[in-house]
Amino acid sequence: MASISPYTGVLGKRLAKHLLRRATFNVSKSRIETFSALTPSQAIAQLAIIPDKNLTQPIHPVSDKLNTPAPWIDDDPVYGEKKPDNGSGNGLLRSYVLGWWLDEARRDTSYRSKMTYFLFTDFTASSPTLNGSYGSYYDYLRLLEIHSLGDWKELIFQMTINPIMLAYLNNNQNTNTNPNENYARELLELFTIGKGAQAGIGDYTNYTESDVEEAARVLTGWKFYWYNIIKYPDLDRHRQTNGVANGNIPCGYANNYQHDFGRKEFSHRFDNYVIEAWDTSGKTNEEKNARVEAELREFVALIVSKDETAKFICRKLYRFFVGRTITTEIENDIITPLASTFRQNYNLQEAIDQLLLSKHFYDKDDANSNDEIIGGLVKMPLDLILQTLTLTNFPVPDPISEGLYHYKNFYYWQIILGMLVPASQNPFDPPSVAGFPANYETPDFDKFWFNSSTIIPRYNFTDILLNPNKVKANFYVTTFVDENVSDPYDPAKIVAELVDLMFPEAIDADRTNYFLNDILLEGGETTPAMWADEWQIYKNSGNRTGVESVLVPLFRALIWSQEFQNN
Repeated sequence: MASISPYTGVLGKRLAKHLLRRATFNVSKSRIETFSALTPSQAIAQLAIIPDKNLTQPIHPVSDKLNTPAPWIDDDPVYGEKKPDNGSGNGLLRSYVLGWWLDEARRDTSYRSKMTYFLFTDFTASSPTLNGSYGSYYDYLRLLEIHSLGDWKELIFQMTINPIMLAYLNNNQNTNTNPNENYARELLELFTIGKGAQAGIGDYTNYTESDVEEAARVLTGWKFYWYNIIKYPDLDRHRQTNGVANGNIPCGYANNYQHDFGRKEFSHRFDNYVIEAWDTSGKTNEEKNARVEAELREFVALIVSKDETAKFICRKLYRFFVGRTITTEIENDIITPLASTFRQNYNLQEAIDQLLLSKHFYDKDDANSNDEIIGGLVKMPLDLILQTLTLTNFPVPDPISEGLYHYKNFYYWQIILGMLVPASQNPFDPPSVAGFPANYETPDFDKFWFNSSTIIPRYNFTDILLNPNKVKANFYVTTFVDENVSDPYDPAKIVAELVDLMFPEAIDADRTNYFLNDILLEGGETTPAMWADEWQIYKNSGNRTGVESVLVPLFRALIWSQEFQNN
């Protein structure tokens, strides 16, 4: 029987790898060894320690207009006053923001970045939105991050008034004289409660078409400021912010002249709840704007009052962190109690902790511990890339001393355009508001990441990493082996220890023989003794040419393997 009860044993290497792969983008031999000695509760406590960021925002490198590296968006305590007029323009800023986020996620030793990306799959908004509005997508990502382990109910409100979301789903065009239902519909269908089964014409079990209409009326009158700071350098980017508790992030504002203050009556799906009409006579603008916000918060409270809302989000958490299939047993024994925890105060950290502590997450709730969870999800391309970078300690170009290489060559041209886009995961630009098919398309879900069109870029990834002209960095498999194998003179130990490090599960003798004899020992052309001699030559001379030429095919084969492609 599936069990949400906590697992209390020591993790060991197998379960430590599983936890780190699922909960973080940062997996390394040293972290696996550290977590192997911990119980799940101790491990989760470690993941809850949020490290300082390497950089709080993209730092533009030296250029024709900049003598020293400078922050692009806001003043920075280390790099000084922002320099938006750096000769690059607003358009390029988006690629720098994406590169900055990916690099910080790679470095993040907590589960904050993974939860931030999970929330992106829930409240999806495309990165090209407001491309010319200075810093807007950076603010959207920070909003997700600030709430990634906090109050999901508050996030609903904050996301609703975020400029990116207001523009992406046209709610800034939603007025009392010209209602726009786009955001209202997606808020219910995709972001919070979900449709449910079709129960009748315009009735989706969890809400009705009339609820969409009434929700759109509640959502009228929200606007945002456009910040083209290059054209208008005196604009105050922080003219309207969401307060200290929410990060002082620029946000939208209420325009009461365009708000519908009339009576809103919801359907039987929301127990015929009514937001009463409000008489604006004699009221100040401040009072009217306060009422606009109060109605929105009242509507958010109505949404989260329904049991199905918590279940809808917990199913998303389950599919993102645990497995694609939710059986009746999992619904009853995992989702329902997890949703009960979540509904107490809608704290995301409490929900993810309960899930990651559970016997079910570690496949310890039935007699067969090798049947469904460990290694049971196809790695999303983002996991494949960032976890490979941390596993190999890849020498990513430094964002300060090698800024152009870091942002443009490495992250944007090679990682995003060279790998993530052709692998169907342009990281923050999904094909629709529903997100990526792997996050919602039943019954395959994560299997969408691996198909005839995406397999080639997933495999080409190794060649990108091994090409210094592309990545502007020198990565050697020899160094990776030297740092992670106890006795590199022994080819059997190289294969055994790399497999143990890189794969979710142990492999059988046939697979071991393939990697050892067919790949590393080149089908018998090299003997173990010959290999030991080659390694000694490398250690004596520092010339890695001979061993590197043999280790590269092994590295490719390990990365290409179905075992490594799964999480």
